[in-house]
Amino acid sequence: MRFLLLLVLLPLIEVAVFAQVGGKLGAMTAVFMTLCTAFLGVFLIKTQGFRTLSLVREQIAQGQMPAQTVLSGLMVFICGALLLIPGFVTDTLALIGLLPFVRNTLAAAILQKGMIIQPGGQAPGQGPTKGESGNVIEGQYRRED
Repeated sequence: MRFLLLLVLLPLIEVAVFAQVGGKLGAMTAVFMTLCTAFLGVFLIKTQGFRTLSLVREQIAQGQMPAQTVLSGLMVFICGALLLIPGFVTDTLALIGLLPFVRNTLAAAILQKGMIIQPGGQAPGQGPTKGESGNVIEGQYRRED
């Protein structure tokens, strides 16, 4: 229900804000600003997507779980998509979301709350740590055919 309400109200809010900005700065200036943010969104999706992909590969090669990097990249993608939507409200939300400390804080909060489940069925930070034994049994084996 909230999503439907947002889907109906957001365009109305965008039109009202666009009319206000157009009235203060001029219609052509408002249209130009909207087009510039759309191009910025395309640029960010492209460049940051490749950057995130290379960081994920690097972390996997080092044996690390790239959960926070993937979430940060997903947020950049969502913010870039918001920049593609014409309007000043979505552009403002996107620019706030593109700030690195906002992205990193939000990604850390999502991981901390356990909203993302790691392979093996455990939420991040909920499994055994290095000092605990957990379900791992160390030993040697020999295969006999």
